[in-house]
Amino acid sequence: MKKPCHIVFTTIHHPTILRDLYENIHRYGHLDEVKVWVVGDRKTPSSAAAIAAEISALGLETVYFDVEEQDKWGKQFALYPLIPYNTDGRRVFGYLRALEDGCEVMISIDDDNFPTSDDFVGFHRRTGQAWRQPVLREEKHFHNICEYLVFEPSRLVFPRGFPFQLRGQMNQAQSVAAPEGAAIGVTEGLWFDEPDVDATTWLNGKVKGVEYKGPDVFVLDQPTWSPVNTQNTSVVRELIPAFVFVTMAWPVPGGKLDRYGDIWGGYFLIALMQGTKHHVAFGRPLVEHRRNPHNYVDDLRYEFWGMILTDWLLDTLRTSFKPTSLSMPDRVLELAEFLDAEAIKRLPAWCPAEITSFLQYTAKNLRQWSAACLQIGI
Repeated sequence: MKKPCHIVFTTIHHPTILRDLYENIHRYGHLDEVKVWVVGDRKTPSSAAAIAAEISALGLETVYFDVEEQDKWGKQFALYPLIPYNTDGRRVFGYLRALEDGCEVMISIDDDNFPTSDDFVGFHRRTGQAWRQPVLREEKHFHNICEYLVFEPSRLVFPRGFPFQLRGQMNQAQSVAAPEGAAIGVTEGLWFDEPDVDATTWLNGKVKGVEYKGPDVFVLDQPTWSPVNTQNTSVVRELIPAFVFVTMAWPVPGGKLDRYGDIWGGYFLIALMQGTKHHVAFGRPLVEHRRNPHNYVDDLRYEFWGMILTDWLLDTLRTSFKPTSLSMPDRVLELAEFLDAEAIKRLPAWCPAEITSFLQYTAKNLRQWSAACLQIGI
C-alpha cells in the first residue's frame, strides 16, 4: 500500500531514533500513513538493517537502503556518481526513492532529531495545505526563527545561515494578508536542546533550547526569508525537485567547504518557490536535537567559506535570480544556468579559484538532479 508521508534520513550510526519515531507515530495513529527510508553509507553499522526490520515488524514500514542497493539502483542516473560516499549528501537518494514510491509529503530529518511529545507526523501533514491566515513580513526581508525559543543561558541567537549583516537586530514582523491561493509548501519544525546554529555561536558558549514560545505554525510571506535546513523539515511532493541538497566537502584553502549544503539548498528552495503559491512555515513539531559529538574548531574550519559567502549568495539570489518556468525541474535548470552564467561573475574578488569550481560543480549537480526527478516523474 502506498504511504502518503515518507521520512528520510541518512546515518553512519546505529539509528536508535527509529524506536522513538515508532513510539510517536504509533501513539498518534499514523502507522498506516508513513514509510521511513534509512539511507546507509560505507560507515553505517550492519545493525542498522536489523533495527529497520524490527521496526517494520512493529508496523512502521522502514527500509534500510544500504550502499550495495544504492549502487545497483543508482546506475540509472547520471547524478549517482556525483554524490560522494561518506557525506550527508547521500540523503538525496532517499528523496528520490520517496518520490519514486509516490509520497505526497516528504520529511527530512537528521539521525539525532528525536521526536518530542508533539504529533510529529500530524504537524508535518499540514504541508501542502491551503493557508488563508495572515503571513509575516519583515522590512529587512529576514526573520529570525530562533526568537521563538527560550535559551539557557539567555542570549540573542540566530540560526545557522542567517545573514551576518542583519545579526544583532530583533524581529519587527508585520502581519499581512496571505495572497489568494497561498499554500504551505514547506514546514520546518524547531529544536529543543541544541539549536541549529553555526560554529561561531557555539564557540561563544554553549546554549540550550528549553522552551518554545511561538504558535503551532507561523508562515512567512515570499519576500521574507529564513534559513531552511534538512533537520525536521517537510516538503510537498511538487517541491521535492526544488529541495536540493548542495553537495559539499569541496577542497578549498585550509580545508573543505562543508556543513552548508542544506542551508544553501534551503535558500535555493526559497528562491525557486518565488512567484508560486507555496510559502514556508515554521513552528511545530518540535524535536529534541541530541547532537552527535562535535569539535567546534573543526566545524568552524569547515563552515568558514559557507559562512562568509552566504550573505553574497543571498544578495545574488534575491536581486538577480528570477525563475519563470512553470515546472520545478525546469526552474532548477534555470538556477543551474544562473550559477554558471551570472553568479560566478559576481563572486567577490577575494574568492580563490576553488569557489568558482565549486559553483560550476554545483550547477552540474543541479542539472543531473533535475534530470533524475524528471526520470522518476513528479
